[in-house]
Amino acid sequence: MARSASNIDYKTQQAEFFLRRLTEPGVGFFEVQCYADAFVAATRSVTFALQSVCATIPGFKEWYSQHQSAMRADSLMRFFHDYRTASVHVGDSPTRAGSSVRDADGRLRFLYFFLPTQDIPSPPTTDVVSACRDYFCRTLRVVLDCYRRFPHDLDDRWHFTPEHFQSLGLTVEDAEEAMGFPRGWTAVGEVSPAQILERWHLLIRHHCVGCQIGNIFYEYLRETYDGPAITVA
Repeated sequence: MARSASNIDYKTQQAEFFLRRLTEPGVGFFEVQCYADAFVAATRSVTFALQSVCATIPGFKEWYSQHQSAMRADSLMRFFHDYRTASVHVGDSPTRAGSSVRDADGRLRFLYFFLPTQDIPSPPTTDVVSACRDYFCRTLRVVLDCYRRFPHDLDDRWHFTPEHFQSLGLTVEDAEEAMGFPRGWTAVGEVSPAQILERWHLLIRHHCVGCQIGNIFYEYLRETYDGPAITVA
């Protein structure tokens, strides 16, 4: 059975949860280390979930191989790959330093930094929160691109559209059956193009979940991912 795209959404939401914890006021050094380690593990697992969910989608392997090549060539992505390995398999963390600074309004705040370790000799010089946010955004970009490339396979709103079902040689009755309803379940009155369109509207509006991380796409990438606009075929 194909795995649900909700796995991708969940791991993305989990990574974003730990990223937010890093920015909370008053968070201490040990807490920063814990949240950073958890964030890195969660964010790294986003692409694991992506590959697991999309493994059987035609064209995914070729599409993802291009992203993999880009990620391997990205020094920040490589650093966080090594960070997760050191954290999970060695028990070490490059999140090791902190300092206090005053904002323009005189308020004191703390910044945390990476230091070289035996396994990671050249960490980023930027602060931990900024580097983690940048890493999250780069990973999120891969997820958004995947949703846009394979919407009919990942988003049930796009899967259950008249255009997609027509391309498969299927009808609204087939969609009803696929959702677990009797064939003709949404039929009311005389059959017409408008009535059939309304049946598709009912199915999508009331029985499709859709992508659950559209708000995260917008917050971190300032880009939207929307459901389909249904029109008469």
